[in-house]
Amino acid sequence: MKGRNRIQEINTKYNNSKKKRVTIFSGLIFLLLILGSLTAFGADSSIPELAPENPEFEEYQESDISPEPDPFLDGHQIGLVPSPIELSYISDISVPKAASAPAYYDLRALNRLTSVKDQGTAGTCWAFASYSSLESHLKPGEDWDFSENNMKNLLSSAYQEGFDRDPNDGGNRIQAAAYLARWSGPVKESDDPYSTFSGVSPADLPIKKHVQDVIFIPDREGPLDNEAIKWAVQNYGAVYTTMHYNNTFYSPEYYSYYFNGTSEPNHAVAIVGWDDSYDRSNFSKVPPGNGAFIMKNSWGPEWGDKGYFYVSYYDSKAGNGSSVFTAENPENYEYIYQYDPLGWVSSMGYSKPLAWVSNVFTAKSDEVFKAVSFYTTDSNCNYEIYIYTDPVSGPINPAGPVLSKNGTCLTAGYHTISLDSEVRLIAGQKFSVVIKLTNPSYRYLIPLEKPKDSWSSKARANTGESFISSSGSTWTDVNTSYANSNVCIKAFTNSVLLPIANFSSNITEGYAPLSVQFKDLSGHSTDRTWDFENDGNIDSVEANPIHLFSAPGSYTVNLTAISENGTNSKLGTINVLEKPFPPVARFYSDVTQGLAPLSVKFTDISENATERIWDFGDGTYSTAPAVTHTYLTAGKYTVSLIVNNINGTDTETKRKYITVSKTDKKYIYFKRVESTP
Repeated sequence: MKGRNRIQEINTKYNNSKKKRVTIFSGLIFLLLILGSLTAFGADSSIPELAPENPEFEEYQESDISPEPDPFLDGHQIGLVPSPIELSYISDISVPKAASAPAYYDLRALNRLTSVKDQGTAGTCWAFASYSSLESHLKPGEDWDFSENNMKNLLSSAYQEGFDRDPNDGGNRIQAAAYLARWSGPVKESDDPYSTFSGVSPADLPIKKHVQDVIFIPDREGPLDNEAIKWAVQNYGAVYTTMHYNNTFYSPEYYSYYFNGTSEPNHAVAIVGWDDSYDRSNFSKVPPGNGAFIMKNSWGPEWGDKGYFYVSYYDSKAGNGSSVFTAENPENYEYIYQYDPLGWVSSMGYSKPLAWVSNVFTAKSDEVFKAVSFYTTDSNCNYEIYIYTDPVSGPINPAGPVLSKNGTCLTAGYHTISLDSEVRLIAGQKFSVVIKLTNPSYRYLIPLEKPKDSWSSKARANTGESFISSSGSTWTDVNTSYANSNVCIKAFTNSVLLPIANFSSNITEGYAPLSVQFKDLSGHSTDRTWDFENDGNIDSVEANPIHLFSAPGSYTVNLTAISENGTNSKLGTINVLEKPFPPVARFYSDVTQGLAPLSVKFTDISENATERIWDFGDGTYSTAPAVTHTYLTAGKYTVSLIVNNINGTDTETKRKYITVSKTDKKYIYFKRVESTP
């Protein structure tokens, strides 16, 4: 009931406020602008209204607020300034009851906190409280120290995407969320160290995380309405929160604080635990009951209990304006599409708690659409997301959406919703994110970035970027009605991942027949084809095939990796060698014995021989394949044939293979006798 009653109060206050005439006048102008800006896709006949501005913000802008005198701050600085967005209406969320939470809980004992910092003389408590939450969320697995200096400076008027504030002026969680959601940070403290004298920071430092979700916790309805805060601390880590600080209400003896006045919050800190039994007598002014939050300050470890202190549950301002900052791996998405670097500045709505919102973007390259982010203005907001490509009627393509998704956001805040399947985009292609938002009761569902004097005067927009509708059928271009205004919707994409072909084999060279085991090592692929001879024929589609190369040769293997995004090929070489046949020496002769002189014909019948040497055993040699050799002297001769090729040498020796005998012939010599006549 808390949120519903507060919504009624806001609407009543709005209708009775001193700005009523201005609002009506603005509404008439808005109506005329709508009627004058009808386009081919039609205009929404319903008249949206801007949400009432936060009264605290109005007072802040109308007054010359300066830090309280030192006696009230004990020489320290604060820095919280109100947001133009009224968020006290946020409805309760369904979380475990207090009975399920322990009576005492302290993140310090769980290694869930980073060191206490000191904001010095700058009004940057809000930046330190934001990072106390974010750094705690990443603990204990990751230990980070993020740069508050970069946040405070890049959100200043010195930058195109900055607010109308000086670097060391105050801020709030909405501004911190804008800086983080647009991916300006977080960056490392060591890359941009904190300095109250620094007003300039690099805008291109590497960011270490992507902040994709920021949870807005409902304000407390009473001193014991702490379930939501306890749930957040237990599940997410330290909680950014606000309080009104006046040193008069601080007890340095017990490091305790209890304020029961009506002054608005002026300081941001982090809730890191609680003690339901914390004795009320420990406060300088005794509250109605026991119990305290354990809070982390940004005034250095010398202040309080090493930088921490206890704030009574009965404090009239503490525990409101609370948030949790979370983060993801910066490799989750590669590109961000957005028109709202200043984030959520105002809200708009129709007569019912339902609205359609859309942003139209143009793809910068071939990409894959992965996720959508947006703000919800109340708890338990139902969403229906529709993705269109090539919209032709405002944000709509009559052919219908290419993808849709629905769900519920438990808490108000900034949310990123991943798509259930990828949407392929090509360079230069328009695409749109259309979201139907339905709140339980709060009717200002449309988060806007818009120019606001002395706050967000640098906001810029173009026609054709942001659209709103009460029905989803007829649409109004936001910029034609509110100049330089955009809906707070972002889109996240990754590069189109073409397959990267790669493979290995258990062997790249061997003798025929050669069996080779291949393994597909391709990246970003779903299928493949193998061509083992690079002849254009598909030989296999298996991931790890075995192929037999039968004949010697050099084979070019072609693997083509395939995905829905394209193909990629890789070539490799397999060298199949001729089998290494060594020579085998063999020979014979036509005769093996006879009388001297004996002529023998030798024939080489060796296998695989390319060269040879005959050794006839009588001191003579030959290299001819077939040779006739004559033995002149009787005896037994051992003959050897030595053959070789590139694979080796072999010898065949036949001992006493040739037998040469002495001749058996008898010779008759005739003596010539000469006679004298």
